[in-house]
Amino acid sequence: MFRKCNNIKYLLFLAIILVMLPATSAFAAAKLNLYYYGTKQTVAYTGQQVKYTYNGTAIKMGNTPGIIVDGTSLAPFNDVFVKSAIKLSYKYNEAKGVLTLSQNGTTLTLTANSKKAILNGKTVNLTLAPMKVKFKDQNVTKFLVPARYVAETFGYKYDWNSSASTAAITSPMYLNYNNKDVAYNGTLGKVTVDGDSISLGTMPSIIVDNTALLQAWKVFSDSSIGAGYSYNSSTKVLSLSLNSTSVKLTMGSKTAIVNGKSRTMDTAPLYVMNKAAKKAYVMVPGSFVASFLGYDYSWNSATKTSVITTRPPDNENNNDDEDGPELGGDPIPDNVSLNWGVSSSFTDDFNKVSSLTGKTEVSEDNATAANIYSIQKDSSDTNTYEVYSIHSTSPFSKSTLTLQNQLLNLHINNSYGNTDTYNYNSKLTGTITASADYTNLATDISFALLGTDTAYDLSLSDDKCTLYVTLYNNYITNVEAGIQSGSEYVKITGLKPLKIELSESGNFITLQMPNTVNSVGENYLNTALNSLVSVQSTSLTGNTNIIIERANLAEYTVTQTGNTYLITFNNNSETVSDYSLKIKLPTEVFYSEVTNEDRYYKNQIIIRIPGDYRDFYNSNPITTSNSVVKDISLGYKNSMTEITLSTTKLQGYKLNDLNGVIGVVLGNPRDIYKNIVVLDAGHGGTDPGAMRKLNGVTINEKDVNFKIMYQLTQKYFNAEGSEIKAYYSRYDDTKVDLYERAAFAKKVGADIFVSLHMNANNSSSPKGTEIYYTGSNKATTANGLNSKILANMFLNSLPYMVGTDKRYISDQSLAVCRANTVPAVLIELGFMSNQSDLALMANPDFQERSAQAIYDTLCDVFSAYPTGR
Repeated sequence: MFRKCNNIKYLLFLAIILVMLPATSAFAAAKLNLYYYGTKQTVAYTGQQVKYTYNGTAIKMGNTPGIIVDGTSLAPFNDVFVKSAIKLSYKYNEAKGVLTLSQNGTTLTLTANSKKAILNGKTVNLTLAPMKVKFKDQNVTKFLVPARYVAETFGYKYDWNSSASTAAITSPMYLNYNNKDVAYNGTLGKVTVDGDSISLGTMPSIIVDNTALLQAWKVFSDSSIGAGYSYNSSTKVLSLSLNSTSVKLTMGSKTAIVNGKSRTMDTAPLYVMNKAAKKAYVMVPGSFVASFLGYDYSWNSATKTSVITTRPPDNENNNDDEDGPELGGDPIPDNVSLNWGVSSSFTDDFNKVSSLTGKTEVSEDNATAANIYSIQKDSSDTNTYEVYSIHSTSPFSKSTLTLQNQLLNLHINNSYGNTDTYNYNSKLTGTITASADYTNLATDISFALLGTDTAYDLSLSDDKCTLYVTLYNNYITNVEAGIQSGSEYVKITGLKPLKIELSESGNFITLQMPNTVNSVGENYLNTALNSLVSVQSTSLTGNTNIIIERANLAEYTVTQTGNTYLITFNNNSETVSDYSLKIKLPTEVFYSEVTNEDRYYKNQIIIRIPGDYRDFYNSNPITTSNSVVKDISLGYKNSMTEITLSTTKLQGYKLNDLNGVIGVVLGNPRDIYKNIVVLDAGHGGTDPGAMRKLNGVTINEKDVNFKIMYQLTQKYFNAEGSEIKAYYSRYDDTKVDLYERAAFAKKVGADIFVSLHMNANNSSSPKGTEIYYTGSNKATTANGLNSKILANMFLNSLPYMVGTDKRYISDQSLAVCRANTVPAVLIELGFMSNQSDLALMANPDFQERSAQAIYDTLCDVFSAYPTGR
């Protein structure tokens, strides 16, 4: 009896211990019996049972953990994102399976079993659909959401620890600088001075515009550096002094004063408020300040540390009065004398137009055919938009609006009407043509748009008997004037590219912008600058005029890139001497009409001018003293005069507008471009790569590679604002030797090499994205980027951006990676042997997303590992 009693006590003790164990410890102990409402199946789930933490504290989840499906963590939204300290707001329609989450101006709508989500009004694609799941043993139903996507969408950082089956969610650091609240979720850096760590308290270093900003007091004064420190809160000027060096920085200005001379920084210092700590800090660009105070600076990307070290003594004779040629002269400090944004009276209209997604379809299913009896131009505010209404005696069926070149076509199913033409003497469209197809019972209504960038929208009346096609004028979004890099300028920005007619009359320059709304309002300002006397904005029946008065007929250059029109005034009569050649333009040709093509594979640069100007250039021959230019030839093709510059070796180049003259700068690519990448479209010519059939059509890997990597990426890498120069290892359907591809990176001075392929397997099951690198390629950039890091960055971005499954990186001995002289990766975007992946590869939208995702990822790479050029 005694032994039996002891056994009972022992069992009770064990039971108590088990009850007292935390619920999270029991997550991995047993399988979960789950009922999936989407598939109507019960599954014995034996995978990882996920725990979540927020800012280091475990989130209470009861006995319903997160689960892993196809490599993605799904979390009960209520437990993790609503009831926790994250506190997202939500609305949940259980009957429809629709969940809406919101916080700080961001709204995300998720639908059970759908990979389509709505983020701030726009459709986005998820890699895994949210789902409604019943935990049968616990008798609890949960709506599970992709945890990483939701966290990162609302600005939170998400880190996965597989060994602990734990996802750590971290709140962003809420800062305020430049009079804006910023949810900072970037790198939180450390600082060392001569090997000693600097205690940064509640304000680590932050990265702004690819520059590490460091606490001025802690790092440069309170450390062993010991610089003198003074900050004037009224003028926002920081003064640092050490030995014989004085550095003065103004918050928000890129101009510093070093020993009385102006120096230009890449990034301005900032007065930053840590909102949680309720404390403000003066933050300065670490590299710039350390360098001028006599210290060496480097960035350790692996440890996220600014490393500051005492500079070794220089044995060479130094002249204290000379800074050295690399520092240049004394530029005029940058400033902005006027900055006109969208006025309050135009805010609502502007926001409406700028948020347009170009709705192109309204869908209705109606048995009765729509009888179209009239097409009218509505009486509306023609200064901002035009509305055209199509009327029917019965409700419309599916209607689709498509744009090709400048023809906007409305195709209406299940409808009929008269074939006719209309002309309302409109500003945004010319002839409107209606064409009826009685055989297929459909109608096409075409609008011949007068502009290349007209915004448009399609809508349907409440009774569904009237279709509305709305065309919108362009908008001026900003007018700015001031001094930048020593030159005075006026910059006009539009919602879309501006069509500007420039005319001169004495000292006055008039910029006429037809069909453009003057949303900055009527303004006038005397700029009090050397070359600019005044700037004025005026409106006239839907048009905008900017009138600039210049002093003493100051010369100027015009540059139009994207939506921005920039006039730069020359402060003196000196000409730029860095141009390899200058090409005079015919008086009737504007610089904005000039196009160019880089035929680097032939050591040629093509400059194209609309019209036949061969006689003009025979009378005004183009000459150069640069020996790298071996030939300049003229041609005429496709109504364009072609000027071909042939060089003795591959050259980078830039073109500048010199007021009626094209200035051409030539040089080695690394001297011209900030970032350089080689993009390699795998296979080609007689080497088709993998081949599979989809719906009876054979798809060749080489064609998919070429479409994405060459044809589609160009609009991103060549776009206005792109800081990456792309060279292509193949530019047509040609087989290129693998070792030639690898050697091309060295030839063009590339920083990175990226090859694109599509995978294949004997089994049809594998799917998703893999990234390969070669470990024997030890090439590492100055900032620590190597092939393995590059592979990880691509794996962590591409699947999420394009909607493929995320697989893994792999060390493979591949010629294009192994024989390369720079960090190199090979992307296997998906499996042609898997039908769902193959369908993606053949989808034009997927191809477009892939091209943009490659560009966006490389932007992130160069942001994290800047070249320093």
